[in-house]
Amino acid sequence: MLGLGLLVSASIAVRGQVPEAGEPRGVETSLLRSWAGDGVTVVDGLVNVPLGMLAGGTTDAYRFEVTVNDSDGNQLFRDSWVREVSDQAAAYVEIDASYLLESFRFGLRPGVYEVDIRAYPTDAADLGVRQTIAVEAFAERPPASDLILSTRVEPLDPSGGGSWSVSRGGFGISAAARTVVLADDPGLFYYIELYGADEESTVSVTAEIRDPSGASLFETPADEVGVPPGGRSFTGRLPLAGLPAGEYEFVMAVGSDGGTAIARTAVFEMRGPASVVPVASVNESELSLYFNSLSDAELEKTFGGVAVLVTEAERNTYEALPPDAKRRYLVEFFGSRDASPQDPGNSFLDEYLERIAIITSRYGERVGTDQRAAWDTDMGFIYLTRGEPADRVVNYSPSDEGEPSALIGAGSFAGEPPYEIWQYQDTGFVYLFIEENRFANWRMIFTTDRYMTSMADWERRIGANCARDLTTYFGIVPRL
Repeated sequence: MLGLGLLVSASIAVRGQVPEAGEPRGVETSLLRSWAGDGVTVVDGLVNVPLGMLAGGTTDAYRFEVTVNDSDGNQLFRDSWVREVSDQAAAYVEIDASYLLESFRFGLRPGVYEVDIRAYPTDAADLGVRQTIAVEAFAERPPASDLILSTRVEPLDPSGGGSWSVSRGGFGISAAARTVVLADDPGLFYYIELYGADEESTVSVTAEIRDPSGASLFETPADEVGVPPGGRSFTGRLPLAGLPAGEYEFVMAVGSDGGTAIARTAVFEMRGPASVVPVASVNESELSLYFNSLSDAELEKTFGGVAVLVTEAERNTYEALPPDAKRRYLVEFFGSRDASPQDPGNSFLDEYLERIAIITSRYGERVGTDQRAAWDTDMGFIYLTRGEPADRVVNYSPSDEGEPSALIGAGSFAGEPPYEIWQYQDTGFVYLFIEENRFANWRMIFTTDRYMTSMADWERRIGANCARDLTTYFGIVPRL
């Protein structure tokens, strides 16, 4: 862990008791604290309300109530509402593990408070469930918020779309009072807010998985994270393929060099696959054997390109993983993307390896004394993510006249720079690359791909030959 000492703080989570036969499962609640500034702690509440409590009533509706009292018993906050249970959800009232999620939010000044949760059928209050939980508001700005575990975290849609149980720091979080990870989709998202100091600062962050005995099963290398004065969100995803069913503790340690680390903890449950023998299990075994056969150097040389095929949050997580954890991640990554898991081999892996071989031989670039990985070059990135273009115009000596689609020598230092234009049939996207410095360093300066950005002055960087080819073959008319 980090620093000289470790202060541990867990989000407040209270689990329902395992019911006796015929009794409904108890309510489960998690209270998650964050810092709003000016001495205010914001509390997000997540409550799993058991549908089993409706089994003894005559209605498919329940009332949910939340009350907050201070240490003297004064009521500070109260809210309640009636939830109509859909016919589809009502069909599960006899299953003791089924529940509906309720969420709420309130702010607190420093102190200790009592949160009272009640849920009961609208026609039978005596069949309800209840919990009372103590929560302590932060006395001052903490190094970090409580830790939220989730099955999904995504940037919020600016248009307001999407349905999330918690919204924080520009992210939507799909969470519940009990976090459950299924072996069919063995990935666990995490979200935490880092508050740092009054000025720009850097903190070290590590993530660790512990079993019920407290033994450490896995720990990521320390990630140095810059924190602006206003704080920042920190989120990502850990692959958990191969983790046996059971309950585990996720520990995230946050600290500065030589200081005391703060650990935020949360519990999650790993459950087995939905099917007893999934079709993909044979291929997953083959994938495990394959990745375990690679040395650490071979793994990095061949599969470093996976980092450009995932989201930024997943990329940060993947690149921080030690080699054995990367192998488990890659088994999940390629196994989940195989279009025909019932067939021998893995078509997605085969295609990836074919593209890696091509870009390694064609698009690796040297910058000074350093060799850039092929997937970090503009051409290599597009080829790895898009494949072989359907149409391709190559003109390495555009100062000369001739067929623009022919490969003409090694280029010339006179006239406009060499260029390549690629187009993909499935999307219609066009990509223009030029070799401005004439030292085999190619740069993408223009594209019609709406997910990427063209250079603002791309039209000034090309000459008449390139403009002609863009117009003739792709219907793009530059303004020269």
